[in-house]
Amino acid sequence: MEKQTIQAGFNFLLQDDNEKIIFGAAKRLHISPVQTNYDDFIQEGYLAFVQAYARYPSLVADDPQKFRVFAYQAVYWRLLDLIRQTSRVAEKIQFDQETLDAQPQSSGDLAFDAIYTDQLFQELYQCCTLAEQNFLKDCYVLHLKNNEIAAKHHVSRQCVSNLRRSVGNKALAQISKNNH
Repeated sequence: MEKQTIQAGFNFLLQDDNEKIIFGAAKRLHISPVQTNYDDFIQEGYLAFVQAYARYPSLVADDPQKFRVFAYQAVYWRLLDLIRQTSRVAEKIQFDQETLDAQPQSSGDLAFDAIYTDQLFQELYQCCTLAEQNFLKDCYVLHLKNNEIAAKHHVSRQCVSNLRRSVGNKALAQISKNNH
């Protein structure tokens, strides 16, 4: 755009309440003065008006009303594009924040959890009977299922379920003791 065309566009904008075009487009898009970026939208509207003036195919002075319709549409589309753009940025920021929130614990937290779990296992193992100790090794070290543990030790699944319950109760007691 030439400097003279830009200046002429701004001059025309300031004549005959042509600024109402920008405020009308903003109002139609529900852009209000209470929004934090309201002034930015209005400034972009001014620039869109001047760009429309420079792009208008015929002389504006020949039919100013026809140009106002053209300018209104150009301002409306520009502001709508900006709203969409800011909406996409806000969605991306929100998505990024949700992704960060869903990240696994830091390696320091994981190391602490591993140490705590190991300590709890050792304390629990010490206070268990021989059958319960075998259950702990089979379940938490070898990752065997109840029916596999029952087959390995030639006992019923009900017996393994009872061992699970008694070891669980002892684990809860140990955790409660460690937290006090």
